[in-house]
Amino acid sequence: MIQRPLVLPAAGLLCLLLRPGLAAGAADGGMCTQPRYSTTPLTAVVESADGGEERELDQKIFVEADSASMTREGLSQLMGSVRVRQGTKEISADNIDYDNAQQLITVDAESVFSNPELVIKSGSARFNLNDNSGVFRDSDFVLPTRGARGTSGEIRVATDGKAELRKTSYTTCPINSNAWYLEASDIRLDQDAGLGTARHARLRFGGVPILYVPWFQFPLDDRRRSGLLFPTIGETNQTGVDLRWPVYLNLAPNYDATVTPRLMTRRGFMLGTSGRYLLNNGEGRAQFDYLEDDKVFGKSRSLTRVDHANLFSRNLGLEATFAEVSDPQYFEDLGGTFASSSITYLERSARLTYQSPASYRVTALVQNFQTIDNGISAIDDPYKRLPQIRFDALTRNTYLDTRAGLNAEYVNFVRDGASVEGQRLDLQPYLRYQRDLNAWYVSSQVDYRYTGYKLSDPTQSLLANQQQQSPSRALPVVSAEGGLRFDRITSTGAIQTLEPRVFALYVPYENQDQLPLFDTGEPDFDFTQLFARNRFFGEDRISDARNLTGTVTTRVIDPETGDMQWSASFGQLYRLEASRVALPGQDAPDSGATDFIGEINYNFLSHWSAQVIGQWSPDRAELERSNVALRYRNPASGSRFDIAYRDRIGLLEQTDVSFNLPVSSAWRIGARSRYSIRDEKTLESFVGASYETCCWAISAAYRRFITGADGALNNGIYFQLELKGLSRIGTGFASLLPSDDGDDAATPGALGTANNLSNNSNGSGRSR
Repeated sequence: MIQRPLVLPAAGLLCLLLRPGLAAGAADGGMCTQPRYSTTPLTAVVESADGGEERELDQKIFVEADSASMTREGLSQLMGSVRVRQGTKEISADNIDYDNAQQLITVDAESVFSNPELVIKSGSARFNLNDNSGVFRDSDFVLPTRGARGTSGEIRVATDGKAELRKTSYTTCPINSNAWYLEASDIRLDQDAGLGTARHARLRFGGVPILYVPWFQFPLDDRRRSGLLFPTIGETNQTGVDLRWPVYLNLAPNYDATVTPRLMTRRGFMLGTSGRYLLNNGEGRAQFDYLEDDKVFGKSRSLTRVDHANLFSRNLGLEATFAEVSDPQYFEDLGGTFASSSITYLERSARLTYQSPASYRVTALVQNFQTIDNGISAIDDPYKRLPQIRFDALTRNTYLDTRAGLNAEYVNFVRDGASVEGQRLDLQPYLRYQRDLNAWYVSSQVDYRYTGYKLSDPTQSLLANQQQQSPSRALPVVSAEGGLRFDRITSTGAIQTLEPRVFALYVPYENQDQLPLFDTGEPDFDFTQLFARNRFFGEDRISDARNLTGTVTTRVIDPETGDMQWSASFGQLYRLEASRVALPGQDAPDSGATDFIGEINYNFLSHWSAQVIGQWSPDRAELERSNVALRYRNPASGSRFDIAYRDRIGLLEQTDVSFNLPVSSAWRIGARSRYSIRDEKTLESFVGASYETCCWAISAAYRRFITGADGALNNGIYFQLELKGLSRIGTGFASLLPSDDGDDAATPGALGTANNLSNNSNGSGRSR
């Protein structure tokens, strides 16, 4: 036995480290693990000539064996738990023949070869350490970075790192399962390009051949590359069987495109195209979908959308969007979701913003809309802004805790049809006082609000005189707010706060009936409206007010994590005088106390949360509005459960229940039901189930949902088969669940072609 490392002069220096051998080829346990066929890492060291400290030998050849016999010709026979390593490559076996002159390893028994990208367990092997080429026969292999494995009659590794596998099978399933696997006459792996190429490939699932492909490529890493994406398939009343198979085009490092052929058995063939681009100072995306001669609709149909954002400098930026559909029924027929079928407007706008931080901001906007709701008349369409220019400024520093500011806006409103058009100038200089000492705070603001118009009348019949063509309004607005902050330590060690808050608002009355309504409306009354400085949104109306608001909020906070355990807010607004300014056809609110507004949020049992929002009318002794929700989220298991109840007297009463829960290690079920108690009608429902293993999954769902303003119900069936690490076909039911932000727009990925288009009308008030 050799007792210490020997350094032998050769092309690459062979260093023999002899110690007890290590067993190779141990496989990991567990259902979803792959065999590693690897050994314990070696320490690449050699003793220095003067017997001093050891140092690392880069790219030298290191060998570990129980015994060795060597000849003068440089031939060595290594025996007993042999391991040979060079850099990141390693080969291990019980016996290895090594030719030092050619740096050639020959193994006629079972051996294991490994590097960071590939592990091969073979019956016999030849490997050249000089040019990194080799041949492995009767092999099992593992791709550690892909979690994949396979078998091969022969594996050839070339000098450039490419590998060729003959008579090969490939799968991502664990060693105790062959639920799916890919057979091929040969597979070539190119780690540098990150691609695998298979020829004469047969895909088997459950032992049954389901697909034959004479040639195809598959990824070995996460680099972008052109190729087929996952197809999706579904069926609805509107489209029939709906199949889409996207093709991804990696055109350049900074832009790409996706072309999506879509076949609908009821309507015909549709081609969808979308692209993304990234510039030095900007980014954007574009989409164009076209259906030639819809067999049901009788005409060609299309969708166009472009979004762009650009930063010209640190202070100047641009945002632009354009969206258009060929006809108002596009989303009802081809969108496929509750959200897309309820879109009423598509926005076209460009916004240029210049900002000096903590000083001022200038915004220029041009904006238009396409109306796609047949139930909206032309006179109720939103106005175009051609253009809108805003200037907002606030002094950087304070004087006696006071800052001065100015909000100014100029807008030119244009609308086709018989309605008033015109220009509006709105000026709002103000002084703002703020003082916050943690335990208490006070703030106040005094505005002078001037709004002037220059109106035109395309019909020459709506404006009778010069006074109506140039109306104006000037009003002061005064508000003040103050609050206290108390806190204490509860018996459980949590921090509880008590935060009373008062708000006062004064605005004198001025008759504003002569003013048009370009972009103004009245929002829902909620907790934030208790502190609003104007009862309306938009600039065309300013409500007179002599109001007092009082609220109280309490919170319980975990002192260790800072998480809020629960909070409760309660408040009411009191009008000292009845408001007199109102929108046409609406009544102004009376004097006295408004309804009570309350909100409770409670986080409990780590994964559960509850929310209660209510509007209580003391006059009628009943809840005008209520919203109750219970939510469960467990990220570890992916479980979720939601139940919600919404009620608004005279308008709606609905329930919404959904869940996505595992019922075993493999099975998962999900469902949703949105039901209108007032109409005794189901608005949307679906049920689905999935079965998943570590290497494949299958799911199915049935969905029934409303499309269109007429309330027609559409039925959809969705399937998805996923072969992990290879492909996914269809749409899973998880995408049909409501989003975590509570939005009702549950979007099925197979049929939701335009779910991101904005429904932004910015008011649709009628001018007078």
